[in-house]
Parts: sequence; structure tokens; C-alpha cells
Amino acid sequence: SSGINAEYGVERQYQDEAEEQVEETQDAIIRTLQKNLRKLKQIKMEQRYYKKREGEFRSISWLTSNRVLWYAVITALTVVSTGCFMMRNLRSFFISKKLV
Repeated sequence: SSGINAEYGVERQYQDEAEEQVEETQDAIIRTLQKNLRKLKQIKMEQRYYKKREGEFRSISWLTSNRVLWYAVITALTVVSTGCFMMRNLRSFFISKKLV
């Protein structure tokens, strides 16, 4: 009977150690999963932030290019109208001075 108790005690000890090892492994896996979930949440937050910034940048770029286009159109119209005005004034000046 004492041999059976000793075997049972040793077997029970190995079972306890095996269960403890399984629990430690499970805890390690859970910690790793929690760590990875935190990283994943951080990555998602960063992606949302960069997506928002990209949208803002795209909007600012579109507004800027639109403004540059209007500035170019206004500048071109100013140059053309100034040239026409100067040609008309020079022509009338030369006609008045009877050079033409």
C-alpha cells in the first residue's frame, strides 16, 4: 500500500508540475496575445491619424493648386490687358505726334 501511495504521490507531483507548466505556458501565450493586441490597437490608431492627415494634406494641396491656377489666370489677363492698353496708348501717342 505504501508503494502505491508513493507512486501515486510521484505521479500526482508530475501531474501538478505538468499542470503548472501548462498554466505558465498559457499565461505566456495570453501575455503575448495581449501585447500583440495593444500593438494592433496602436497601429490602427496611427493608421487613422495618418489617413486623417493625408486627407487634410490632399485638401490643402487641392486648394493651393486651385489658388495658383486662379492667380496664373489673373496674372495672364493682367499682362494681356496691360499690353493692349500700352499698344493703344502708344499708337495714339505716335498718331498725335504725327510719327505714323
